Amino acid sequence: MAGISGLSSGVDYSVLFGTSNNQQSGQDYSSILNLDLADVASVRNGSYGKLLKNYYKQDKASAASELGDTDAKLTGIKSDADKLVKAADALNDKKLYETKTVTGDDGKTKEEFADRDKLAGVVKDFVKAYNSTIDSAAESETKSVLRNGSWLAGMSRQNSNLLSTVGISISADDKLSFDEEKFKNADVTTVKDVFSGIDSYASQVSAKAGSISRATQNAGAFYNSSGNYSPQLGSIAESAMKRINGAEEEKEKTAEEGTAEGTKKILTEEDA
Repeated sequence: MAGISGLSSGVDYSVLFGTSNNQQSGQDYSSILNLDLADVASVRNGSYGKLLKNYYKQDKASAASELGDTDAKLTGIKSDADKLVKAADALNDKKLYETKTVTGDDGKTKEEFADRDKLAGVVKDFVKAYNSTIDSAAESETKSVLRNGSWLAGMSRQNSNLLSTVGISISADDKLSFDEEKFKNADVTTVKDVFSGIDSYASQVSAKAGSISRATQNAGAFYNSSGNYSPQLGSIAESAMKRINGAEEEKEKTAEEGTAEGTKKILTEEDA
């Protein structure tokens, strides 16, 4: 099986490259610290560099109300990320990888996809959705979106050699380009490894795109009416929930005490 690389050496990252369901298991590999520093240094321009620059710009000291994305911008990023999840998951359709035996000009037989043109079309959709997500994430001012976008771009660069074998290259601005002719000549097994199954590149892209989408939803809950980021809203919401829960607990306590007094009165009357 063609190997999908992780973001640092000496660690087995094969467990990372599963379907988006991995996110539901409680595993979160989104930390910016997982990025390969050599890879970061090699990228001077483009979306990857922009993602990293914006991420580090937003330290604790800069978490003021003027920073952050508007609801409209978050909605756009979420839309792009959701489309990428859909496009990546479409590549897991087993019917796309049905094969047939063909005879080449040299008289030798080999396995070939039953409909490689159809599969190529799905890959094109995936590349388009990926590029839109990288673009919108790179323009974000939301730290969690930038973190996941940086991870996504870095992971793709780490696998650039493998992706090139199936007709996908990465440009200086971290966009994917698709060479259909090269794809049509790619090895069937390699194509399957890259685009389908729980260990595939496409499945991990789906998982990370899902993280970007969830990050926009979480960020949207902490913006004020003017569309500016308000870190205080989180604590306000938490305080409100504590007050509500405290009131409920007090109500239950009062009810229990009333019941106890009533029971005590009944028992006293019976004794009399």
